[in-house]
Amino acid sequence: MSVERKMHVLLSIVVLAGLFLSSCTTATPEPTKAPEPTAPAQAATQAPPAPTSNKYGGILRHAYYAPGFLDPAFLSSVADDEVGKIWHDFLVFIGEDNQPDVTRSVAESWAVSDDGLAWTFKLRQGVLFHDGKKMTSRDVKFTFDRLRDPEVGAATVDMYKNITDIQAPDDYTVVIHLSNTNPDFLKDLGDYHGLIMDADGTDFATQWNGTGAFMIKSYLPEERLVFQRNPNYWLKDEEGNQLPYLDGMEFIFLGDPAAQIDALRGGQIDYVLYLPPEYVQVLKDDPNTDVVSSRSNTTWLIRMRSDEEPFSDVRVRQAFRMATDRKAILEGAISGLGVTGRDTPFGPVYGDFYLDLEEPVRDVDSAKQLLAEAGYPNGLEIDMSVQETSPAPAIATIWKEQLAEIGVTLNLQIIPANVYYGEELWSTVKLGITDWGARPYPQPYLALAYTCGAPWNESHWCDEELDEIAAMTAKEMDRAKRTAGYHRIQEIFAERGPLVVPFFVDNLWGVNAKLAGLRPTMGLGTALDLRYVYFEK
Repeated sequence: MSVERKMHVLLSIVVLAGLFLSSCTTATPEPTKAPEPTAPAQAATQAPPAPTSNKYGGILRHAYYAPGFLDPAFLSSVADDEVGKIWHDFLVFIGEDNQPDVTRSVAESWAVSDDGLAWTFKLRQGVLFHDGKKMTSRDVKFTFDRLRDPEVGAATVDMYKNITDIQAPDDYTVVIHLSNTNPDFLKDLGDYHGLIMDADGTDFATQWNGTGAFMIKSYLPEERLVFQRNPNYWLKDEEGNQLPYLDGMEFIFLGDPAAQIDALRGGQIDYVLYLPPEYVQVLKDDPNTDVVSSRSNTTWLIRMRSDEEPFSDVRVRQAFRMATDRKAILEGAISGLGVTGRDTPFGPVYGDFYLDLEEPVRDVDSAKQLLAEAGYPNGLEIDMSVQETSPAPAIATIWKEQLAEIGVTLNLQIIPANVYYGEELWSTVKLGITDWGARPYPQPYLALAYTCGAPWNESHWCDEELDEIAAMTAKEMDRAKRTAGYHRIQEIFAERGPLVVPFFVDNLWGVNAKLAGLRPTMGLGTALDLRYVYFEK
């Protein structure tokens, strides 16, 4: 399963896990155990510039699942990810379009060597930790050395195993050496674990000294996490006003989506992320709330286990895909709040990497013929494991009706999400629905799930041609060649793959109607840049 997959899975089980588990095999430490609230680090005494904007002020209130970890090396859930971004900075910030944004990174510039094996980063001067210490190259080196250290056991050991050495030749220069070229290296540095840490820290679970726009004021592990504005933050808006605009934020730990919506409509909180589609119209009709959306690569895909009958026969996989009406599932399961898929893990958000194939046309007669050729002239009966998390049951119910027309009987087994993922059913059942979260580029899907021997290859699919191309796209620095490779990979999925991808669901946020400055992102829903958020006066 994917890094984000774990994040979605944990979501579903109150320590949720979904898009995007970790790829390392090292044991992960226990979540932070209700530490006694500690005083936050004291900010430097230098007075910030006088505010000149009417955007300043206010406390942003939010309700979501409680985080399990505060140490960035071990963030694993959506809640962990969202909290970490609030009080830290990234060496390379990934923007709303899934591209590196130098204006919001603590690296003010970067360059790669001609051979693609050495990346040099120049750091901003004047970036301070919350206790007033200057951030330098020593802190950056410490951060990524820690994330790639097997003895630490972070979730990123495999992601950063391509790094051979990190050098800090002066206080504001970092040079990272790779064993192989990686065209997506900047995006890997922007992974949600890649938050810059204090090299002098000793206990990152309880010592909360980041460089981010907000500082932790208090933390009650079973109740709430309160942030206050960092008065010495380095980032400014386009008019030269110091960010953030908000005086602080209050994260209330509340896992029930219906209760979150009630709190939003009642004015107790100001925004909800991963808004369930069934609440969209309710919030749009309420004059006190609104809905913010963007395209995404998040999907709930149907995967067929290709190493066992009946799906070991490509004709059966093709018949199931041919019998599917994707538009009907999109409309019926999520009210059309997304785009139809093409039975590949790549969606339109990937720009030129995306191959805009014709939407498959449902053909019941041809699907029946394929089943007959595969030895099932009278159809077949098969169990389908479905996590009870919305919209999976709706997808399965609609699909069951569609497949009945080609003689296939689906026996739906609705299973709690914590059982579906916690007992590893998602990776062993013949037929299931798994949610995969968005990633800033396509390669992780291949490395984690769709190449031979991939750690989360739930479909147990192995295609030698795809593997060969995936090995090329992982290293090729020429974008045109990578694009051609990704296009061929999508053709392979469409021809003989193990997936039915009915749709890619939009990112959805429910918000207070007075909340402004939101920047919808095509990445994870947690990637909203809250430094720019403010309340309209």
